[in-house]
Amino acid sequence: MGFEELPLVFFTIFTQLAIGLVLVSALQQWAVEGGPNIQKMRTKWIVVLALLALGVITSSFHLGHPLGAVRMLTNLGTAWLSREILMVGVFGVLVMVTLYGLIKNRVNKWLVGGTAVMGILALIANAFTYAPPSLPAIDNLLPLVFFGLTTMILGTAVATYFVPSDKQQWLTILLAISLSIALVVYLAVPSIWLSGGKVMQMTAEGFLASPLHWVHIIVGLLLPLGILAWQKRIPTWLPVLLLIGEFAGRIIFFTLVVSSAANLGGIY
Repeated sequence: MGFEELPLVFFTIFTQLAIGLVLVSALQQWAVEGGPNIQKMRTKWIVVLALLALGVITSSFHLGHPLGAVRMLTNLGTAWLSREILMVGVFGVLVMVTLYGLIKNRVNKWLVGGTAVMGILALIANAFTYAPPSLPAIDNLLPLVFFGLTTMILGTAVATYFVPSDKQQWLTILLAISLSIALVVYLAVPSIWLSGGKVMQMTAEGFLASPLHWVHIIVGLLLPLGILAWQKRIPTWLPVLLLIGEFAGRIIFFTLVVSSAANLGGIY
């Protein structure tokens, strides 16, 4: 993998983890009796802001002229990249406002909910930014499915660091469901690509031949599911395993999806 793809890998993983933590924080207001502990919630939102900042910083390395990124907002009507920049920016502002309230020992449930909604909108823009027509295998809703699964898997797993162990059962269930859906999706998608056109078939063959694809499947999905079934809880080290799996999956997403340009002039 070339250096040029690494910033996108880190940017998408970090921002989706941040969005996942916010979604869990919003759900926690109703899923946990008495609501979240404000001190732990404050720490969680500091982590959210740090992840978001890291994601934005790393993404700048993908730009030829980072200081000119603001000019991309002029294409909101036509470019998903512009919408992504706007949505992530607004999401970041809402995170800072929410964190300021938490520092003042105030929890605004509507603000937390609104931040979660903006996170979902940022996720949608994030997904469609990387679904161009030149990549027929993912010129559809698959990036949104992939990114949404990453958001839920990492968000629920990492959130356990900020939720008391006796109140984590709902997170364990949510993580098990997310992992099960992800396992089906990531096993089925290459098979679907194999039944498509030449470029889709090339993408499927690249995925199935890649060790990273199987690292994602085995280390990031199958093994965690087995651990959850065995221990009935999320061990403190499991989020690290899930991060490794998601990084492996994201690397092949950005490097092994074949462009239609690769077969220009060929016989389909």
